[in-house]
Amino acid sequence: MAPPILRAQTPAQPAPILSAAQLRALGDSLANGRGRTIQLGGSAGLTWAVTHRDTIGGAETHMAWTDIFVVQRGAAALVTGGFIVGAKETTPGEWRGTVIQGGSSAALHPGDVVVIPAGTPHQMRLAARERITYLAFKVPATPPAPLAPRRP
Repeated sequence: MAPPILRAQTPAQPAPILSAAQLRALGDSLANGRGRTIQLGGSAGLTWAVTHRDTIGGAETHMAWTDIFVVQRGAAALVTGGFIVGAKETTPGEWRGTVIQGGSSAALHPGDVVVIPAGTPHQMRLAARERITYLAFKVPATPPAPLAPRRP
């Protein structure tokens, strides 16, 4: 018996490709400051952007989104877990505050990939004159159900 054939439910679109040089140029185009972002795209249940930081970021928790970071350049410490001091709900399911207490810190460097599950407090901490540029993907905390295979 032949295996079922999986078919796309919508016509295939060419996959967008950004070269390393294009990503570097986008990152370089971002002005210095707390955190600058260029949205690269989005679709149902997914957004992606290039973000540049040269100062410490605020502490945050997203209840509905998992963050995935891919470090392009620079370095920073990522603090996760613990609790957010002075947390306030800024929009439904989005909490922001000043700093994380009781979290774990990990050094981020070019090529590193980190997945921050929804509901996890996190904060980028940078030393003086430190900078970091990374791709940031946001995916829903509860992924959509996979498509069932259809018979030809």
